[in-house]
Amino acid sequence: VFELARTRGGGRDDHKRIKRESEGDGDSEMVMTSEELRWAHESARALASHLASEWTRCVDVFAAAHDESVSMSIIKEKVILALEGGAKDRARSEWRREVIVEHHRKMRASAAQSEDADASWSEAVGEGGAKALAAYAEAATEVGNRAWVLSALEWVVDSVGRYFGDGSDCVAEKRLVEFSWALANKRRARGISRARGISMDEAMNEVISDGVLGTPEQKIHDVTLFDVGSCWDYFGSHFKGPWPGKLERVTTMACDLRPSTKSVFQCDWLRVDIGDKETTIEPPSVGGEFQSLVAVREHSCHALVFSLVLSYVPTAKQRGEMVRRARLALMNRGMGLFFIITPHSTDKGHCPQKSLPILKAWRESL
Repeated sequence: VFELARTRGGGRDDHKRIKRESEGDGDSEMVMTSEELRWAHESARALASHLASEWTRCVDVFAAAHDESVSMSIIKEKVILALEGGAKDRARSEWRREVIVEHHRKMRASAAQSEDADASWSEAVGEGGAKALAAYAEAATEVGNRAWVLSALEWVVDSVGRYFGDGSDCVAEKRLVEFSWALANKRRARGISRARGISMDEAMNEVISDGVLGTPEQKIHDVTLFDVGSCWDYFGSHFKGPWPGKLERVTTMACDLRPSTKSVFQCDWLRVDIGDKETTIEPPSVGGEFQSLVAVREHSCHALVFSLVLSYVPTAKQRGEMVRRARLALMNRGMGLFFIITPHSTDKGHCPQKSLPILKAWRESL
């Protein structure tokens, strides 16, 4: 690393070079500038602290090193670029974390101090909070591209194919829960049995005779999916398909407080009208950039996703209202899937936090 620092320095600031006494003859030699020394120390610490990521980042360097036709100067240049790229990535990661954590902290503090949490929310997501929302959307978009978030969204894709399709092309070995119409019918029958005091057999007969909806034989190949709180529209813009389970068509709709792409509708899920009206999209307001989702027809979607959404909402009451509204938008009778993804529910096998008691409590609660 010290040799790379000298290579990177390129003779700059020679008058600031640190002298080192040579052993034996008392002569001194020019070693490196203070800037080169700082860079060498920072790079060495980065390599020690982030070995796995730096190893991946330098994989092309190792490939070049095995090629005898590549000069050592080119290899050194590649290593320097990789190390500097790592430093930039870590600085950006720290910025994302600061923006997201600080935004959450301010919203929760504001809600706690206010006598009217709903008014506090309206202020935070209104024009007064536009600048903070824009920064948050930028940071959230980058977080959405992290491997642990993408793996959760891919799990959603796979689960939708298993539940609504025929289950082909799905990653069966990764499923801990077997989604099925039979399971949905059994849950509904159990509710009827408890509410009316009748046997499970009677309740199940009533469920099955209630029409084709929710019967084990029923399969749907035209699915509607709502992605709430998605500023970057993974399912509509980034997932290239095909959807597993031989689904013929999956219509996706993403909405967020502050979209970062034109395919996402601007929407406050706590304020959107969910009822008998047809799903309604309004054009951008004067000076606006994004279309707005103002109304959602009740029980109109087959799947609804909250990916890293509930952790944004500051109070338990508002989080409960978010979930209640999601349930209203979903199909009835076992025909709707509701996905809640949070940082603690997502498998981060590389993180020590996976052993925290909160994860065990989360799984037990589910």
